[in-house]
Order: sequence, then structure tokens, then C-alpha cells
Amino acid sequence: MGSEMRWIPSFAVNLGDIRARRLLGTAILSGSALSLEIALTRVFSLLYYPPYVFFIISVAILGIGIGAAIPALRPALAQRARLTLFCGGAVLATLLPMLFVALAGSLDIQIVLFALLVLPYTFFGLTLSCLFVERAESSRVLYMSDLVGAGLGALFAIPLLNAFGAINVALLAAFGFSLAGLCFAQRRGLPLASAFIAIAALVVALNALTNFLDVNVHSLPTQKPIVSALERGGRVLESRWDAFAHTDLVDPGGGRPWRIYVDGGAASVMPTASARADLMRDIGFFPFATNQPETVFIIGPGAGLDVWFARQGNAQRIRAVEVNAASVDMAQARRAYHGDVYNAPGVEIVVDDGRSVLRRSAAKYDLIYLSQVVTLAAERGGYALSENSIYTVEAFSEYLAHLKPGGQIALKLYDEITLTRALSTAIAALRRAGLSDQQALQHLMAFVDDRSDPAIPILLVAESAFSEDDSLVLGAIARQVGFRPLLLPQVLVQPPLDAIASGNSSMDAIIAASDVDISPPTDDRPYFFQFESGIPTSLIPLCLIALAVSGVVLLLIANERRRADDGAHRYLPAYFALLGVGFIAVEIFAIQQTRLFLGHPTAAVTLALVTFLVGGGIGSGLSYNLLKASFERRPQAVTAAIALLLAGWSLLWSLLSREFLAAAFAVRALLVVLSLSPLALCMGIPFPQALSTIGRANRRGIALAWSLNGLMTVVGTIVSVLLSITIGFGAVMFLGGGAYLLATTVLIAGRRRRENEYSN
Repeated sequence: MGSEMRWIPSFAVNLGDIRARRLLGTAILSGSALSLEIALTRVFSLLYYPPYVFFIISVAILGIGIGAAIPALRPALAQRARLTLFCGGAVLATLLPMLFVALAGSLDIQIVLFALLVLPYTFFGLTLSCLFVERAESSRVLYMSDLVGAGLGALFAIPLLNAFGAINVALLAAFGFSLAGLCFAQRRGLPLASAFIAIAALVVALNALTNFLDVNVHSLPTQKPIVSALERGGRVLESRWDAFAHTDLVDPGGGRPWRIYVDGGAASVMPTASARADLMRDIGFFPFATNQPETVFIIGPGAGLDVWFARQGNAQRIRAVEVNAASVDMAQARRAYHGDVYNAPGVEIVVDDGRSVLRRSAAKYDLIYLSQVVTLAAERGGYALSENSIYTVEAFSEYLAHLKPGGQIALKLYDEITLTRALSTAIAALRRAGLSDQQALQHLMAFVDDRSDPAIPILLVAESAFSEDDSLVLGAIARQVGFRPLLLPQVLVQPPLDAIASGNSSMDAIIAASDVDISPPTDDRPYFFQFESGIPTSLIPLCLIALAVSGVVLLLIANERRRADDGAHRYLPAYFALLGVGFIAVEIFAIQQTRLFLGHPTAAVTLALVTFLVGGGIGSGLSYNLLKASFERRPQAVTAAIALLLAGWSLLWSLLSREFLAAAFAVRALLVVLSLSPLALCMGIPFPQALSTIGRANRRGIALAWSLNGLMTVVGTIVSVLLSITIGFGAVMFLGGGAYLLATTVLIAGRRRRENEYSN
């Protein structure tokens, strides 16, 4: 372990006195931190709804910036002898919130949880900052280890989550922190490092054997549907925790059908012969009973109810695509309960993203069916900030293109407002097909089941226009079985849609006059459940955090400008801040662009994340020696190249993603990696390059640089989300590219300032 790093390629560098275990420790440290972050998102997705999850994780990662700033305030802390102690602090600080979640997760004291979550990342930021302060001249190689380790942490987090669950992965991250401490330990620190390893290993082993640190779904801090079901006498039959979600199979009692809950929220019904009569009265069965489709494509069959509907409607070929593998596994394991619905003749079950599978296929169907993503309308607000690409204009256009003549799309929705937004989305898609709003309305039909609480609507979108006879017949059937017609072309068109039917108004006018946002979502702005105009109320606390952090950053930059002796170095704090915003914005934009192309969201996010981190690490390593002279002469060329590469990739990606849409997953994954690699390689160069520059003049500036970069990464994340919701992900691309262009300007201004000082 004490030998020099002979496994680094010869072109990389002469490592001098950088020991193998220091680089290994850095990689383990960063890999553990990223694995912990991914595990926390899974833990808190069960405890809370998405906006809250995002808020918690943002607050936690804020700790990186706080920890990184500590050596700038107390330079004496940046000693190698203290690194093991800091890693030990990260171990204990990781175990504490897991203990809190298990023992007090149902208590409404989130402020304590927020404080606990900041701690492990504070120790992480402190350790990383001290590492770079101690070895400022080796910033590029250390940064390479940092990014590559983080990338591998993201990569391994997925199989670990699938195998052990989120709590255990968080505990393994704590064990990783202890291993990093051992790598950094000097001879005198070995007993301390061994003690932390023993503590972490003991907790990991105990939880693996006893599962004493687990989330109790009976008493979550948020009143999710699974809590209500269990309070009414339900019992959990099986639970699984993987990289996608926490999935529970619940018997609600009272002879009611079993249900599968995903992260305690979205529940799907498992059909059973004993509940046949009740299930046949579900409004979701209506399109199967009336249309009698021969071929059916189902997005999100969950526990199998939708497949059961299709079979009751005598469908001969059923293709059902479910993104949550655990739901399919649980249903397959209960074949006797539901009559083996997933293995019936003509049924094909695919674990993937439904829209992604459909758009890669040339097959056409008599019915494309989308059931509820969220079961209760009251729960819908919790998912307002979740991207949902199955309810966009582009998605509806793809559904229409995959219908046979006379085919239909059926959408079982949640309440009146979601029906209205789905209707506006369908009209926008039909408008793309060349129809006027008045003509598009002839292709739509809507009904509602008032007997359910809340009332559940269904929207039918037909490939060809409904006739008056169609409206009369389907309207009569609906009334006979207890459903109320809301829209029947040429028969029943209520205000304000009657103005569209008469040709006196348009859907755009109705949208403009609405008190809430019912505009059709697009792939660029895919927030179907977000009905607030402007910045969502739930994100106001994050906006305040972003403003507060930005204020602190501005004060730090202003203070450093006054302290710096070298005019060029006065510009570097702003440069580090811009790099933090640019890196995260580009990453978020690229992940969003590649998700639908790759299919399964977990695999897509992981692949893009690993490409950026590992690619950035390799770029940092290449810049250490091979390209060092060129980059030091023209550092602004790298940031300018990043902005140009981002613009070029964005334009090229729209073409590549269409051309390779139907390719095998391995080919699509390789395309993502190859297309993003040049951008990722360049993005790994500017930060360590500037660290080396500032380290030669002032080692304290290295800690400040890490702090500014970390703080502005949090700000960049929040701003990116706000832009994606209010404007679209295209604006996130401009944020990332603009940050790198501004960074280029800062470098040019700094160089000119230095030249002027030397000339004087």
C-alpha cells in the first residue's frame, strides 16, 4: 500500500510522493459519499414525497460546502494526521441519521433530521478539502481519484441497493468512510482507524442479521396511502427494497383484493376471483368492455389488474410494460391468488419504461391503456414535482401513431383537474397531426365514476373521430353501469369546451383564462401534476436556501478579492463558483435528455452519472502531464470548449436518439457513453487546473475553492429544477453553457489584469 501508484498509465504522471493509499482513500471516500447520497434518496422517497426528498438531499449536500470551508477558516486543521479522525466523524455521522430514521422516523421533528444529514457531508467536505490543501501540487491526480471513485460509487450503488436495500447501503457507505480513514492513517493513527472500522463493520453485520435499523411503514412521518391502509387493519405480506423503490404487498383486510404499494404511495390492485364483481364495476374496465380490443398495450400494469381487464375484454394479444420489477416479481409469486394472469396465453410482460418500449416498436394496437400512476387524488400533490414523460404532448403523439385504424387510447386519471390537463394535452397532440381544435374535440370522450371517493374520470382518445351514434351508444352504456358522461362529441359538450365545438374559441384561450396551469406538458417540461403557475409553493424554502447560499458565496468572493495580492487570483473564487453551477446543470440536462432513450430511469441516471464522473476523472488525469502545458497557457480554451461541446451534443443528440431508437440496450448505452465522453473529459479539467494555480499562491485558497464550488453546486441544482419546471430543460442547458462561458470570461479578465499589473 505504501508503494507508488504503478497501476496508473505511464502517460498520466510521475506521482512523486503521492502514495497509492492516499489516492485509494480519496476514491473510497468519494465513492462512499455518492453511494450514501443515492441510498438517502431511496430512504426518503419512502418517508416523504418528492419535493421533500429533494429539499432534504439539498440541505444534506450543503454540508459539503460547509465542511470544505472549515480549513479556510482554520488552516491548522489541514494536516494528514487528522484525516483519519475526520473519516471517523463521517462514519458516526452516517450512523446517527439511520438510527434516527429507524427509531424516530414517525416523529414530526424533521429539523433534527436535517441537522443530522448535514453532518456526514460536512465531514466529507472537510476531509476532501484538507486532502487537497495538503497536496495542492497534485490536485489533478487527487481530483481524478475523487471523480473516478464517485463514479464507481454510483455504479456499484445500484446492485448493492437491489441486493441489500437502502438502509444497508447507507451503512456500507459508513464502512467505506472507515476504510478511507485506514488508507489515510499514519502509524500512530492505525488503532483509531481500526476502531472506526470495527464500529462500522459491527453495525453492518448486526443490521444484516437482525434488520434492527429499518423503516416502519406502519408509522411514516408522511400520511401516505400505505399508512392509512395499515391503520384500517391491513397487514404487510412482503416488502422489497431495491434501486427503484420500496415495494410492499399489502392485504387490506375485509376480503378486499391485495394491493402493491410503491414507496408507500402509488398502489395497484391485484385481481382475484373473489372480488370479480367489484372489479368489473371499476371505470378502468370500461374501454375494454366497450371497445373489445384484440391487441392491447398497457403502460404500468402494476399488480396485474389492467392485464386482467384486457383478458376479460377478450383481448388476444396483450403487451404490458412495468417499470418496477419488484411489482412483477410479487405478482408472479402469487399466481394462485390472481389466476396466473401474467402467464396467460397471449400475455407478454416487459420490465422497462412503457413509452420507451412503445416508441422502439413498429407494432400497432387496438387499445393503448394507461392506468393511474398515483391512486388517490389527494396524493397527487405529493408528485407535483416529479417528471412524468408518459403524459406529454410528444408521448400522446407517439400513442396515436401506434394505434390501428379505429383504435383508442384510454387514460384512467385522478380527478377533474388531471382530466382537464390530459384533455388539453390530447388536443395539442391531435393539433400536431394536422387537426384544428374543433376537429380534435371529435376524437375525445370522457366519463367519471362518481361512486368512488374521489370521483375517478377516464378519457378516451380515438384514432378516428367519434360519430354521433358512437356518443349515443357509449353514453347509454356508461349511464347503465353507473358512470356519468362528461364529454360526448356531437351529443354532450359542456362549457368551456362547447365554445371549441362551435368554433368560437380554442384550447389556448381556455388555458389562458384558467386560474391554474392546465397547459399541455412537453418532454422539455414534463411536469404533468404541477398546476401552479410560476415557482411552486413547495419550492419556496429551497429558493430561500439558494438565495442565502448565494449571498454567502458573494460575501466570500468579495472578501477574497480584497485579500488576494495577485490580480489574476482575485477572479478565481468567482471562477470556482461558476464551475459548480455549470457542472451540475450540464449533468442534469444530459441525464434528462438520455432517460427516455435508454428506458429504465434508474439505469439511465446511473449510466449518465458514471460517464460524467469517470470521464471527468480521466480528463483530470490526462491534464496532469500529457496536456498540462497547453492547458496552463490557455486555460480559458477548456471552458469555452465545454460550452461548444454542450451545444454540439444537444443538436447531435436529437438526431442520434432518433436513428438508434430501436437498437438493443447495449448499443444505446454505448452511444450515450461515447457521445457524452468528450464533454465529460473536458469537464474534469478546469477545477483541478485552477486548484493547482491557486495552491501555488495560497493553500488556504484551495479550501475556499472547494467550499465555493460545493455551495454553488447546491444553488445550481435548485436553479436547474426551478428552470425545468417554469421554462423547461432547455433553459437548464443554457444555464450550464452560460456558466462555462462566464467562467471563460472570468479567466480572460484575470489574465488581462495580470498582464496590466506586470506591464505597470
